[in-house]
Amino acid sequence: MKYFAALPLVASLAAAQYSSVAASAAAGAMTHTVTVGGVVANPTGTPTPNLLYQPESIVANVGDMVEFVFLQANHTVTQSSFANPCVKMEGGVDSGFMPNPSGSPGVNFMMPVTVSTPTWFYCKQKGHCGKGMVFAVNAMTTGDKTFSAYKQLAIVQNGTALSTAAIVATPATQVASTVTIEAGSVTAAAASATVAVGQGQLGDGSACSCECLCGVNSFPPSAAQGNFGGFAGMLSK
Repeated sequence: MKYFAALPLVASLAAAQYSSVAASAAAGAMTHTVTVGGVVANPTGTPTPNLLYQPESIVANVGDMVEFVFLQANHTVTQSSFANPCVKMEGGVDSGFMPNPSGSPGVNFMMPVTVSTPTWFYCKQKGHCGKGMVFAVNAMTTGDKTFSAYKQLAIVQNGTALSTAAIVATPATQVASTVTIEAGSVTAAAASATVAVGQGQLGDGSACSCECLCGVNSFPPSAAQGNFGGFAGMLSK
């Protein structure tokens, strides 16, 4: 009888010990901050997009968090495989596009570290991956699958699998803007379309520009349906 009476006490001690270990593990979790994009001055002093994650590679434990802080421009954190650095992994992590044209604070994305094996990421904004905008967690430091090898492979492949960035909803703060557009003259008889260029100002005072496809025309065979901005890929960069 004494043996059975002692079982609840043993179970309680084991549960308390487990809770203590779990609490210690949780207390030891870290948050790694990584900045994404931004603007730097080139040698001539001209502001230039900074196509980098900083730092580009980190070492983290399972249970840690990675906080991506999106600076100026519009970038993503998208998971890929090592072999295809510029192609989204099926079912992988994807922050979606995080536009921050004025570099305002508060455009962040939190990612938990769930595995101890290497994981690979890139920016799916058109052309950025091919310029080396990639990131890794727990990349190998020796062998043929280091971060340097991953970045070089992204540059060699030149982002050939990328497509034009879509317009998506984001948690970024919206600001009021005004735009004045001067459209080109179009007649119904001409049955053609023109591109109207506009200049304006965002709510924070910074300048902006836009282009609109105006007039009458039929969709050419190469144009896709459901694309934002009229004829897909037919406006000037």
